[in-house]
Amino acid sequence: TVTFLGAMHEGIPVSDGNLDACIKFYTEVLGLKLLKRPKALDDIGRGAWLGDADEKVQFHLIVTERDYKPGPGTKYSPTGRHTAWLVRDIEAFRARMEALGIDYGEAKNLLGAGSAQLFVVDPEGHTWEFQEPFTRGG
Repeated sequence: TVTFLGAMHEGIPVSDGNLDACIKFYTEVLGLKLLKRPKALDDIGRGAWLGDADEKVQFHLIVTERDYKPGPGTKYSPTGRHTAWLVRDIEAFRARMEALGIDYGEAKNLLGAGSAQLFVVDPEGHTWEFQEPFTRGG
């Protein structure tokens, strides 16, 4: 049996020409901060590490042209490859997206989750899902 302790980070492939736009999305739209990225990674390639205030949630942007990326202009997809994050207040998240003019999708009470699920897409076309914590019914 594997005992999971939590997520370490989400690795996100991005195009070299879109790295700055992605950093702007993750800092200005999602409210993350730039983290110190180990200098040794410069030998592998460009990128950026971002995280929440406690650095518990981390997104690692990895510049690559050979690995799969959905691509700019991709529509959000709750059924495609995506990562879901729990947020304390989904209404505050919705208000932030609306204030910033960010297009988002929504699913309400999907599978009895109790919380709306909001979906946004970053400049590279990656879908991100956000919802409040819930307890699955039995």
